[in-house]
Amino acid sequence: MRRTTQQFLWCFVLMATLWGAGASAVAAKRRIQIAKIEIIAKGYKPANVKLRRGVPARLTFVRTTDATCVREIVLSYFNVRRELPLNEPVVVSFTPRKRGSFTFACGMNMMRGELIVR
Repeated sequence: MRRTTQQFLWCFVLMATLWGAGASAVAAKRRIQIAKIEIIAKGYKPANVKLRRGVPARLTFVRTTDATCVREIVLSYFNVRRELPLNEPVVVSFTPRKRGSFTFACGMNMMRGELIVR
């Protein structure tokens, strides 16, 4: 009987440890802000993205049309400039440190969207 109780306790400790590690992994995933921004003929969809200050952000831009001037994405405040190949996701990662409204735009600054950091 004693050996069975000991095995049960070891099993319980192992399960608790694994559950705790799994919970930490889930919490870590929630610490990244994720948004997908599609480039369509009329502009960005969505045109406004809300972010939390101090939380890493991962924005994925996908240009789905050739009928627009948006061939690259520029987030000047965050020192980001990336080419946008047709139908290929482009991931931009950064951490917004300051609250406010920040523009993202095409390379010619004609089509603009907004990042709202709170």
